[in-house]
Amino acid sequence: MLEKDIDALNAHEPINLEGLEADIWRRERKLASLRSASRSLASWQGAVLLLAVICSAAIGMSTASKIAKPTAPLAEENLAPSALLMGSHG
Repeated sequence: MLEKDIDALNAHEPINLEGLEADIWRRERKLASLRSASRSLASWQGAVLLLAVICSAAIGMSTASKIAKPTAPLAEENLAPSALLMGSHG
């Protein structure tokens, strides 16, 4: 059986492997450039996300500080279940 397999392998025409190493290195350079591009894209996405979070927090704090705070307790606050059970603390 082993001799038949060896004969079958010898019957095939030889494969030219002269450009194999060059092709492998060309592919490795291409993959390295793709990895580098994906890392820089991820960095930019992180920067944009951080900027969006900072801007939304700043806008939220600015808007919240402009909302008028009630000076006197509202009548509805006295009807809240916590106020009815525990009494009002204001």
